[in-house]
Amino acid sequence: MKKLFIKSFGCQMNEHDAEQMTGILLKEGYTLTQKQDEADMIIMNTCSIRDKAEQKAYSEFGKLDGLKKANPGLIIGFTGCVAQQEGKKILQRISNVDFVMGPRDISHLPDLIERVARKERVVSTSDDATIAPSRPSSRKDEFKAWITIMEGCDFGCSYCVVPTTRGSERSRPGREIFHEVEGLAGEGFREITLLGQTVNAYGRNLDEIIDFPDLLGILQKIPGIERIRFMTSHPNHVTPKLIDVMSKHQKLCKHIHLPVQSGSNRVLERMNRGYSRGAYLEKVNLLREAMPALSITTDIITGFPGETEEDLKETLNILALVEFDAIFAFKYSDRPNTTAPAMEGKIPEDEKSLRLAQVLECQQFISLKKNRGLIGTAQTVLVEGAGKNDPQRWFGRTDCNRMVHFNAPGSLKGKLVSVRITDGRMASLEGEIM
Repeated sequence: MKKLFIKSFGCQMNEHDAEQMTGILLKEGYTLTQKQDEADMIIMNTCSIRDKAEQKAYSEFGKLDGLKKANPGLIIGFTGCVAQQEGKKILQRISNVDFVMGPRDISHLPDLIERVARKERVVSTSDDATIAPSRPSSRKDEFKAWITIMEGCDFGCSYCVVPTTRGSERSRPGREIFHEVEGLAGEGFREITLLGQTVNAYGRNLDEIIDFPDLLGILQKIPGIERIRFMTSHPNHVTPKLIDVMSKHQKLCKHIHLPVQSGSNRVLERMNRGYSRGAYLEKVNLLREAMPALSITTDIITGFPGETEEDLKETLNILALVEFDAIFAFKYSDRPNTTAPAMEGKIPEDEKSLRLAQVLECQQFISLKKNRGLIGTAQTVLVEGAGKNDPQRWFGRTDCNRMVHFNAPGSLKGKLVSVRITDGRMASLEGEIM
């Protein structure tokens, strides 16, 4: 049997793309391996959202020269968003790569491999405006599944490569998604996460009359599915209808990832985010009025061109006002095919790092406070697995997406259990089974 090693960088959609590539290749006679040195094919599925992630991916290919020399028949693939962004330049830059494939061309993977077998070096980075139907997927988890419901973005934020790498916004038909979820329920999956770059914009380009709240309302009726999550949401598409649907249905997890990026109106305008600080806070207030226990997480960029100390204070202030449950914060980096690199007011790297440290320090205090506030409460946890060194040391997530660790006998993986929280840490909770 031919062996496949695949490594994915970046977001959940990239991870799900890797699951689909694996599913396709299993049908082509490959088996998965965790060891690069025994693989017949190595695929690096790359992310271009930040410069650091892109450079990390490139460095991985430099490590493969020895394997290629030892095994000339080894096929090396460069896939993902960097592949879509750079195309044939990659073949010029990296001599050991056999094929380059963008995320819109995953369905063509068997054909690309056939061409590689004929000693071609192949680039497949089409600008296909359609969205692929459900593909075979080799899912990493037995009980939780990612499902892409839409791809691309029409917002055009000045720092973001998504419109270039993932294309314009397009959605899958509702019936197709329903049948995929129904099939997953039949296979024993209990939790699904709906994926899209602006997932709550779903349905805008479909012929059928359906929007994201409609889709959520339909999917929550499927027997066997206990939890439904989604990401990533755009603030402009947090509507009263969406809030109403989220608050009404128990299966819809009380968690939303809602990127704010900056607390400064001036920076938000330069980012071309399409909303103001006040509009964002209004959405947060509406969400929490309807769902007081809602967990809200966000993204923050520090050191955007032109950001001043006063702008940074506004960001720190919005952290204090909203009290996010967790944040993903990063230093700004220039990305190709975006408008931000041409802006004046570039921030030095060391200053960007200092600002990032301030943001992270502020949030650490908030996260610890919120997690400790849950001590003594009962939480329903979907058990994801046990520790490697202790089979009775379990971990799983609450409805609000907090990780919980607890001890319990028996086999609990994939089960929903009640856990009383005994301690709150920075990024997780401790508990005891009830």
